[in-house]
Amino acid sequence: MIALYIIIGFIFIFVFAITTILLIPRIIYGKLKYNKGQKCDCIIILGCRVPDNGEPSSILIERIKKGIELYRLNIAPKIICSGGAVRNEHIEAEIIFNELIKTGVPREDIICEKDSDSTWGNIKYSKIIMNNYGLKSAVIVSTPEHLRKASIYATKMEMDYTVEKSNIPQKLLPLFWIAYIYVYYGIIKYLYKHK
Repeated sequence: MIALYIIIGFIFIFVFAITTILLIPRIIYGKLKYNKGQKCDCIIILGCRVPDNGEPSSILIERIKKGIELYRLNIAPKIICSGGAVRNEHIEAEIIFNELIKTGVPREDIICEKDSDSTWGNIKYSKIIMNNYGLKSAVIVSTPEHLRKASIYATKMEMDYTVEKSNIPQKLLPLFWIAYIYVYYGIIKYLYKHK
């Protein structure tokens, strides 16, 4: 019987810890600012690790689809493809660029940011591009668990932004809660270091 209480106790502590990790950023920063059809100057599609074969991952494909959808809805006239070569020689921004071109987005409406190797870099270098091109506002596109992190960084950099979530690939849905925990744990570490 004591073993059962110990197991229940560990489950309670685990659930409490996970809930705390997921709630702290929301408590500090409030709800995410979703786009909801608001016009802006650019769409920022955040990169995602490209497999060694050079093909976009299913997560990156979903982000690209959402960016194209917003572009075709005339939410913004420009798209910033954000991401460098993170874990191999494939540059995320170039992969995004190529996919956008394949779907008919005009080359002149696409800007590549190839220097970033993290979410912080994605936002930092995209903001520099925005300043250089006179773009004042952006909608940031990423997967749901990643948007909170991007939103915190955009707020810290005083970017005028909204967010839009891409779909989660069906095959990854059963494991996506792990991604939430990983990203939100990183947010807590960031908040602790920059208090």
